[in-house]
Amino acid sequence: MKKTDWIRLVIAVAISLVFVKTGAIKLPLGSTLIRHSPVVVYGEPMLKPLIVTARKSVYTAKGIIERATEGVPVKVSLTQYCLKGETRRGRFVRPGIVASDPRLFPLARYVEVYMGEKYIGRYLVDDTGGNVKGATLDIWTPSCRQATRFGRQWGQAILVARDEEQIPHPAPIEINEIQDLRAIGSLLDGLAKR
Repeated sequence: MKKTDWIRLVIAVAISLVFVKTGAIKLPLGSTLIRHSPVVVYGEPMLKPLIVTARKSVYTAKGIIERATEGVPVKVSLTQYCLKGETRRGRFVRPGIVASDPRLFPLARYVEVYMGEKYIGRYLVDDTGGNVKGATLDIWTPSCRQATRFGRQWGQAILVARDEEQIPHPAPIEINEIQDLRAIGSLLDGLAKR
């Protein structure tokens, strides 16, 4: 070893003794250093649960949109759409879903739809749309022709309570089976043939 290396070693020992004497570093005498792989300690922080709720009403240029409450009928405009792809919640479109304004009917909830006294079915609110504003439900159908023939109808929708969502319900009827719509469809078909 060179003279400069000895000087550096003496200085390092002196500094370490100062740290040990002052208590900045505590080393047990006669201990040996054990080398092992590091131990990863992981724990999740304990946070209080956060409950987020939407406002009861939303103010828009056209007026106030009241959020639907469970079991209370809401007058809605019914339309149909036939787009393919994914819904707002990232699922593929399928029978039994509707698009709605999430300010009125929250996503991932069920609504029961009536046209007059006729029960249409229970639908999952799984989608939103650019033209679905306020009290409008847009029912998905695989046929674009049926969606065009359906047009705009008026009915009522009832938000299903969470505890009743798991109760079995009758299957939604095909909207083609409604007598009024079949008559409208045959009238349109007759006009198209002329």
